[in-house]
Amino acid sequence: MRIHLSASALVARGRGCGVAVRARGQGATTPDPAAPAVATTAATEEDEVMEEERESEAESSLGGGSREDEATEEGRSKLPEREWVDWEDLILEDTVPLVGFVRMILHSAKYENGDRLSPEHEKAILERLLPYHPQYEKKIGCGIDYITVGLHPEFENSRCLFIVRKDGEQVDFSFWKCIKGLIRQKYPLYADSFILRHFRRRQDYRISDS
Repeated sequence: MRIHLSASALVARGRGCGVAVRARGQGATTPDPAAPAVATTAATEEDEVMEEERESEAESSLGGGSREDEATEEGRSKLPEREWVDWEDLILEDTVPLVGFVRMILHSAKYENGDRLSPEHEKAILERLLPYHPQYEKKIGCGIDYITVGLHPEFENSRCLFIVRKDGEQVDFSFWKCIKGLIRQKYPLYADSFILRHFRRRQDYRISDS
């Protein structure tokens, strides 16, 4: 950088001297001795600014990056690392409360066989459970009138949920199939391994294929 500055200074001084010589040759008055120094100083400062700009551009092109880039990188380094997700725990958190909710309905003395669910319980079943049944469209048929509790058609000592259609027909459905459907839809990459690990055989649950 010093080499460039020296050359610039010499050029500026040469220009100043040339102006003075031409002025004398034309019979002009002797210029102020301070004038060449002022011109030289201004030219030198201008050259320094241009040289600094060139060096700054060179640093950017070589990957040095601007202050904005450095600030961005610094900000990224301060971002917390993405936490490892335990998908099994996440699935359990999503399904265990729902299973407990359905079991509470089936085993509670609040509902006798044939009783319609309360509006709150019915809404939860219709919105959070039944839509995930693999044969949802077939089950609802002509439309749902309400949801009720009744004895299982195959296991007399067990109860299950029933859809009462608008035409009066009752159709039972397996809430476990709804749970499995929920897992497969919301967690497709982990569904099969989770179901194999946590779901026992159908006979152990005493549920039908409905």
